[in-house]
Amino acid sequence: MKLTVVVVSFNVKGYLSLCISSALKAMERLGQGQSELFIVDNASSDGSVDWVRRVHPEIQLIAHPENVGFSAANNLAIRQAKGEWVLLLNPDTIVPEDTFERILGHVQGRPELGGLGVPMYDGTGAWLPESKRGMPTPWASFCRLSGAWRMAPRSQKLNSYYFGHVAQDQTADVEVLSGAFMWMRKAALDQVGLLDEAFFMYGEDIDLSIRIIKGGWVNCYYSETPIVHFKGESTKKGSLSYVRVFHNAMRIFSEKHFAGGQALAMRWMIRLGIRLRAVSAFLHGAVQRHSLTVADVALSVLLGFAAVGLHGATTGMDHPWVPTVSLAVVGAVSTWWAGRWFGSSDRPFHRLRILMAGLAASVSVVLLYSLLPEYLRVSRLAASFLAVFVALGPLVLRGFLVAIRPSRYRWRTARPKVTVAAPQQAQEALVQWVRSSYGSSLEVDTATPPDGGVVQGQDRGRSDLVLVAASLGGTQCLEAIRSAREHAEDVRIVPQDLLLALGGLRRDGAPTANLSWGADGLGRKDRLRTKRRLDLLWASVVLVLGPGRGKYAAAFSRSNAWLVLQGRMTWIGFHGGWEGSDRLPLLAKGALFAGTGDRAPSSEEARRLDLRHASDFGWMRDLELLMNLRMD
Repeated sequence: MKLTVVVVSFNVKGYLSLCISSALKAMERLGQGQSELFIVDNASSDGSVDWVRRVHPEIQLIAHPENVGFSAANNLAIRQAKGEWVLLLNPDTIVPEDTFERILGHVQGRPELGGLGVPMYDGTGAWLPESKRGMPTPWASFCRLSGAWRMAPRSQKLNSYYFGHVAQDQTADVEVLSGAFMWMRKAALDQVGLLDEAFFMYGEDIDLSIRIIKGGWVNCYYSETPIVHFKGESTKKGSLSYVRVFHNAMRIFSEKHFAGGQALAMRWMIRLGIRLRAVSAFLHGAVQRHSLTVADVALSVLLGFAAVGLHGATTGMDHPWVPTVSLAVVGAVSTWWAGRWFGSSDRPFHRLRILMAGLAASVSVVLLYSLLPEYLRVSRLAASFLAVFVALGPLVLRGFLVAIRPSRYRWRTARPKVTVAAPQQAQEALVQWVRSSYGSSLEVDTATPPDGGVVQGQDRGRSDLVLVAASLGGTQCLEAIRSAREHAEDVRIVPQDLLLALGGLRRDGAPTANLSWGADGLGRKDRLRTKRRLDLLWASVVLVLGPGRGKYAAAFSRSNAWLVLQGRMTWIGFHGGWEGSDRLPLLAKGALFAGTGDRAPSSEEARRLDLRHASDFGWMRDLELLMNLRMD
């Protein structure tokens, strides 16, 4: 037997379906009896085990009663492997049909080869640098954890961790392979040993790669067979919690492979790297969340000075510095609150919301200016200039961004276009599912790949969302995802036997932010904003009128109202406590519960009420419930 494929799964049933279907197609190309597939489940709670048994009874399934970690789970299958080669494959991967066939053709002429890795692209179409890596020395680990490698990604000195001197399209020998796709010779594993089970998650692939090299074998990065690795569906890579887990894995690795001063340096480099990453992660997150708002505020400040300058140029008057700054601050504050209230920074950009935000900011400028003491006023004409500027500024700024970065920014269309790329026999069912999930106000198009070809972006036109049926094969899925960045499309993959839209270029993309919660669900930013407005309105009512004396007086207390104003509580929240409730949209703790205000008597009823609240939110319905409960 040529190949044994091992997939370790934990609560990723949808992605596991994609992985299995693509792997089985690639295995068929090797011939009957030439490959085997093991699925090792680490005590998943999402029904993965029952699903595999029902849909793929031919697969060798190992259902472990507890989560024993990545290393131990892989070793369970490797010990039973019959193949000449063993492939460790992540469940959130898709392999093209010719992947295994082409790799076998490459490795047959290299008897010294112990392991092999391939180029990996994430769900946004971005190439992943961890496709090839070097020895994690203290300096390399510091550059990786601190983010210094990003300053010179092609540098061998600053980016030795990701083997930056080797191009992503260059086949070359490397030092470390990725555990997401780790192709290894069984004879090499028999010699150097299996995965070290001291590593629960992360680091075990680095350790094994180094042991393969120390055993006299060679690791190779083979650039001719790219795959999809959605990356981090069960873990938040890049987050501080991930960095801490990674730090622990590196600590184990350094104690095992380094000694003396080098081991001490490794520990200090990693600690320093983590602190720098914590700062950079905070700054990066803040920039991503607030960059447009900051740009709006900065633009308003500039427009404030411009308004005063324009007034001075037309009248010949000189204006004191303090009133000029005061006017700029009025413009900044007005723009900030209006943009937050109307969601002018939501993407894709909504022209009406931006115009409403601009008009609200304009009115706010006039009102705030009228409230300023006389010594802080410049002139009514300058304030009028600023009111006009802030009304149009956000719209002009977004138009400029759309013009220069169409791959990142776009206008929201009245009828979002969704393209379903699928075999003809599956198109009708998928179109019906899309309409029922997203709503009827869509332009739904279909695309069928030409014989022997793929559905290219120019063939299907520009779409807000492209759903690609996994039944088209791994090659189609890979090419659709890789072209997503070029065509600024949100491409998602639909498994053959599960109606799910997986992956995605823009999680906040049109026509909705989260397919799971429908066209009017709380997965959308504007719905969450509407809920927040209702919270603020009702909190004001409670603070003014008091909690009342009815059954729910404790819930409507002024202390709860203050918590709602601070964003630490919402008036109507989820029940929770049922399997899968962790996937609900994130809400603060509720003073009352969805549906009736009271906690549901059973988990099934809680699930029904929570899903309704998440997928079909209505502010009028919530307001009616609040009014009724206060009078009860």
